[in-house]
Amino acid sequence: MNRLEFLKQILAAFGGLWLAGKSVEAKPPENQEPVSLGIMPVAGYRYYDGKKIENKIRPGDKTLLKREPENKFDRDAIAIYTLGHKIGYIPRRHNPLIALMMDQKANVNASIAYVNEEEEEEGRVWVEVRLAN
Repeated sequence: MNRLEFLKQILAAFGGLWLAGKSVEAKPPENQEPVSLGIMPVAGYRYYDGKKIENKIRPGDKTLLKREPENKFDRDAIAIYTLGHKIGYIPRRHNPLIALMMDQKANVNASIAYVNEEEEEEGRVWVEVRLAN
């Protein structure tokens, strides 16, 4: 997939484009594979429930991403939950675009990418965030 196709998919997820002063409906191709927005460490892992459940966390486990626009530290905050527990956040450097997509009702989801057992806290659990149709 080239860069232009990737950008079209991201913009299509927002439900429409604004080009040359005219609104143009853009629809993603049917049955399109999800687009990876990145693999990133869970930020703040040491402050939440990850340590309590990390022996149950496995690559491929689904996660719930929840926006926290009222978060006093970061208005673009996106919390990560798995197995019913909050394990941390999308890193601040990655969350502005992902938060914007979520606020626009784009189908953004994530799953556990891997667990780095050699790390003690930050960098121990990583998630892959995807944009799906």
